[in-house]
Amino acid sequence: MRKGTALTLALDVAPYALVALVVFTAALGSPVLAQLCAVVIVVYVGNAAFGECDLASAALGDAPRSAYDGKVVWITGASQGLGETLAVHLGSMGAKLILSSRREETLRRVCDAARAAGARDARALTLDARAGSAAMREKGAAALALAKEMASGASEDETDAMNTDDAGVDYIFHVAGGSQHAAAEDTADEVDRDMFELNTMSAIALTKALLPSMLQRRRGTICAVGSMAVKCPAPGQATYAATKAALSAFCHSLRGEVADRGVNVTVAHPGPIATGLGGQTRVIFGATLAKSTCDTGDSAGDGAEGSTRGAKVGKKERRLNALWVARKIAAGAALGLDEVVLATQPIMLLRNFMQFVPSVGYRVLNKVGPKRTRAARAGVSMYELK
Repeated sequence: MRKGTALTLALDVAPYALVALVVFTAALGSPVLAQLCAVVIVVYVGNAAFGECDLASAALGDAPRSAYDGKVVWITGASQGLGETLAVHLGSMGAKLILSSRREETLRRVCDAARAAGARDARALTLDARAGSAAMREKGAAALALAKEMASGASEDETDAMNTDDAGVDYIFHVAGGSQHAAAEDTADEVDRDMFELNTMSAIALTKALLPSMLQRRRGTICAVGSMAVKCPAPGQATYAATKAALSAFCHSLRGEVADRGVNVTVAHPGPIATGLGGQTRVIFGATLAKSTCDTGDSAGDGAEGSTRGAKVGKKERRLNALWVARKIAAGAALGLDEVVLATQPIMLLRNFMQFVPSVGYRVLNKVGPKRTRAARAGVSMYELK
């Protein structure tokens, strides 16, 4: 059992076991470990109310360098934001990187940054996540070919310990995706389809393209970046939440299928991340493709005069630090966490309500949801409401 799995099991079971022990022994007239139980409950409640990640993620810290040193890591959506940050972070741990997005020039810049940070190798593999399953299978084959090239180019000591015929992708991080700011009733059908293709179908197709190789080698890790919108319903982002929930369900189901065959699956659910604040174009779907900040071919454009494209970040809006998120996701994938859940407060607190007392969580959302939806229509921040 991997370290992260064992720790998660212990942290999930411990409070229930302690409470049951105290109640049972109290019924016999002499409660056992009551003080320890009280301390544990305070820690859990404190983390639920003030923490920005689950206790397992907090306790594990960073991944050991050995988890990524010399390993082939494929990252989609690597040209900016979380994908770029993750690439540089894993590069600093000695990974051999395959970086994908649509923009080759930007990818090459990220490759250079990753090499400067310490990556053993970094290659650009352009990929359009909306190109369909057949194209994803071709990119999977291309990534495997690059992995073999990287293995054949290893140092003499590494080559002695490595059979290049057994080379492959050790980790894939599905980071490519787009967010949404639009009410469900306003969202056009083509936006729904485009978002599912980008956020869900491409990741599923790439996973299936790599899976035979991973199963044959009996090793490999698949890490999908979901969203806190999977844990907390997200008014103003209904289709986005649906795409991430579908990807999460696929990955958790897949884990059960391959658990005894050497392949590990982790799903990360970060809340809003401080990316795109330096002027970068983030992919944010609006009510129509013309109102979306993404290249959608003939449908892309500024839309009607006065229309709002994308959304603004509020001046007081709290977002997660991108490097901290990258470190937590890298650690979770390397150490065997089933999930990595990260968010600022009060989003994390709402997630805990949704997990333990969902009726309260739904009542809160019924109050906040209409305001978020109006903010989405106006193109302003949905995370800074009065």
